[in-house]
Amino acid sequence: MSEEKTPLHWIQLELIPLANFEDRFDTMMAWWNPDEGLLEGADEVIWQMIEQAKQTGHVESQLGSSIEITEPLKKTTELAAILAQFFWVVPRPVKEPFEKIEENEEHKQEPVSLQ
Repeated sequence: MSEEKTPLHWIQLELIPLANFEDRFDTMMAWWNPDEGLLEGADEVIWQMIEQAKQTGHVESQLGSSIEITEPLKKTTELAAILAQFFWVVPRPVKEPFEKIEENEEHKQEPVSLQ
């Protein structure tokens, strides 16, 4: 009998500064719920980046294309485009904001053999 897993609505975002921004930013953590459009624990600088992108209405990708920004807290591609200008983003699903990953045993993945 298989156990049904509870869906995880929050995503922990570990934000690691890109090499050319290491002197401007520390590694940061934030928790995002795209279903509700909520962002918890984000530093003020992250909110400034989001607001600036919303006011401009777009961000430029490193490949030279423009990505329209309308609802970055509800649209994965938009938030990713904003954050990827400055950070490597490591997402991890969690039950709630500020949850320690080690405590999330219900959704822990088992190692997979490549043989």
